[in-house]
Amino acid sequence: MFQRELARALHLSRRGAYRDATDALELSLVAADTVRDRARALILIAHNLPRQGDLQAALRRASEAAALVRLIDGPDQDAWTADALTELCYIYAQFQMGRDAAQAGLQALRAARRAADPAREAWALNRLAVSFSVSDQVEQACQHTLQALEIAQEQAAGERELVLSCLNNLAHFWLQAHAEAIRDEDRAAAAEALAQAEPYAVRAAELVREEGNPFLIVVSLSNLVEWQLGTGAIDDALVIAEEYERLAHRHGYAGMVLQARAQRGLLQLKRDDAAGAQGALHALETLQTLTRQQAPHQLPVRLRRQLTLAIYRGYKLRGDPAKALEAHEQLSALERQSARNAMALQTEAMLIRQEFEQAQARAAHALQDAQRERERADLAEQEQQRLRREAAELGRMAHEDALTGLNNRRHAEFALPLLLERSRQERRPIALGLLDIDHFKQVNDAFGHGIGDQVLQKVAQILRRQLRSADLLARVGGEEFMLVFVGVEPARAQDICERLRAAIANHSWGEVMRGLRVTVSIGLCAGEPPSKPSLLVEPADQALYAAKNDGRNRIQFKAAE
Repeated sequence: MFQRELARALHLSRRGAYRDATDALELSLVAADTVRDRARALILIAHNLPRQGDLQAALRRASEAAALVRLIDGPDQDAWTADALTELCYIYAQFQMGRDAAQAGLQALRAARRAADPAREAWALNRLAVSFSVSDQVEQACQHTLQALEIAQEQAAGERELVLSCLNNLAHFWLQAHAEAIRDEDRAAAAEALAQAEPYAVRAAELVREEGNPFLIVVSLSNLVEWQLGTGAIDDALVIAEEYERLAHRHGYAGMVLQARAQRGLLQLKRDDAAGAQGALHALETLQTLTRQQAPHQLPVRLRRQLTLAIYRGYKLRGDPAKALEAHEQLSALERQSARNAMALQTEAMLIRQEFEQAQARAAHALQDAQRERERADLAEQEQQRLRREAAELGRMAHEDALTGLNNRRHAEFALPLLLERSRQERRPIALGLLDIDHFKQVNDAFGHGIGDQVLQKVAQILRRQLRSADLLARVGGEEFMLVFVGVEPARAQDICERLRAAIANHSWGEVMRGLRVTVSIGLCAGEPPSKPSLLVEPADQALYAAKNDGRNRIQFKAAE
C-alpha cells in the first residue's frame, strides 16, 4: 500500500493536484513500516502543504521528518538530513523566521555537500536564499539562488522544477526590491530592480510552457505579469493575467485567482492613467473591492501594499483627498496588521517547536535508558531498536491522533486556552463545535472495526479540507471531534458547521462499503469569549446531546454566556 499511494501522490503532485497528493501521502504514511519510508512521506507532505497555505501542518510534518532522519543509520543519512532540513528551512521562512530558516538551510547545505549530491545542494541553496530574502538581504539571496541555478543547469540534469524555482525566485526577489523602491519613490532603484528581474521572469515563463504542472505555470506567469506591469507592457500583461487566472480558477488555486484579479486591476488603472487623470474610477473600485474582501490573507502582503498604495495615489491624482486619506489610513493599518500577523505566526511556530523539543527531550531520555539497559542485558540491541521506534513516535504522539492524523485531545486541551485568550485580547468572537458520528457503534457492528477506522479517516479528511489552517481541529474521543474558530461570528459558525454536516452526509460512502451511510451531529457554542474553556465546551456538549435527541444528522446551537 505504501508504494502504491506514494506513486499516486507523486503523479498528482506533478499535475499540481497538491491537496489530493497530500491525502495520498497521508495514507502512505499510515502504511509506512520503516524509518526511511516514513521519512520520505513526511518530507513530501512538508513540501506540498505550503502550496496549500497550511503552514502550521507543514511545520509539524517537517519537524517530525527532521527528528526522524536522525534515526537513520547508514551512508545515506546525510541525503535524508538534507531533504528534511531543506523543507524545514523553507517553512521557517514562510513564518518570517529568517534566523531559524537560515540555520536550518545551512545545516541542509552542509549535509547535501557531505552526501556529494548536486541536486540536493542546489535545493538547499535555493531555500537558504529564501531565508535571506525574508530578512531583506536581497543581494545575498540572489547570490545563493544564482549558485543554485548554475548547479541545477550543469550538474543536476532533469531537475526542471528546481530550475524553474530558481528562475522564479530570482524574478521574485528583484520584483520585491522594485515594489519597495516604488513605495519609497526611488525611481533609479526601481528601474534597476526591474531590469534585473527581466531575464528571469521571461525565461521562467518560456520554460514553464513545457511543464504539465499548472501550479508552476501560474506562478511563473504571475511573475511575468508583475514585471510587465512595471515596464508598461499593459496589453500583453492583461492577456497573460487573464490566461493564468482561468488556469488558477480551473485548478482551485484561490489565492492565485485573487492575485490575477489584483494585477489586472493595477494594469487597468495604469492604462486609464495613461489616458487621462479623470479616468480609472472603475479600476480603483475594483482594487478597493479586492482589499476589503473576506479573505485578504490569500493575497501576498506585498501585493496588498501595492494595491493600497495605487488606490491612494489614484485618488490623490484625481483630486479626491477624502478617499486618498482613507486609502492612506488603510495602508497604515495594513502595516500594523502585517506586523501583528507576523508576530502571531512566529508565536505559533515557537509553540509547535516547543512541543517537538519536549518530545525530543523525552526521546533522549528514553535513548539514555536504552543505553544503560544495554550494559546490563544480553538483548540490548533488540531493546534499543524498540526504544528507537518508540522515540520516533513520541513527536507525533505528543500532538497527533495516530489513526486520523489530526490533533489529539492533549493538543486540544493545550491549544484551547491559548485560542480563548487570543480571542479575548483581540476582542473577537469564538466558536467551539463538538461533532459526533451518528450510530458509530452500529457501523462497527455491521461492517467491522476496519471499516469503522476508514470512516474516521475519511471524516477527518473531509473536515481538514473544509476548514482553514488557522482553525483548531482535533479528535477528542472515539468518534468525537472538536472544532474551534476564532474571529467567526455565530451565524457564520453555524453556516460552516452546516457545510461540514452536509459534506459528510453527501459523501459517496458506498465506495467505502456497499450499504454504508454516515451522518454527524454537531453541538455548537459561539459568541463573545467566556472566562474559561469549560464555558464553551460544556454548552457545546449540551447542544450535541440535544442534536442527538432531536433525531441526529443536525446542528444544535447554544450562545456563549
